[in-house]
Amino acid sequence: MAALLTCAKTASLDVGSVYAWETEGETGNILIGPEGSVARPCTLEGIALGDMFLDKNVGNVENPDPDPKLRRAFLIAASVIFQEGERQGQLPDKITRTYW
Repeated sequence: MAALLTCAKTASLDVGSVYAWETEGETGNILIGPEGSVARPCTLEGIALGDMFLDKNVGNVENPDPDPKLRRAFLIAASVIFQEGERQGQLPDKITRTYW
């Protein structure tokens, strides 16, 4: 069964870029740090939520959230943003991706 992920950049701040994402009935915001390699769940204002983060240079989720649906959705959103950023040479403004 395929699922759809949508992400859109909602803010560019000193602390990084904030993206609103939605997939598999889960929604949230993700902060991509100013260097473009660290992702964290965040508020719409870019304030980090909890301790979970993904460093694309390491490739592992650190301090994973205990909710498996949220953890999976975060990982998918962060991975897609990072992949699209590498493909375009900059962080994208909007992404829609189908995955399994």
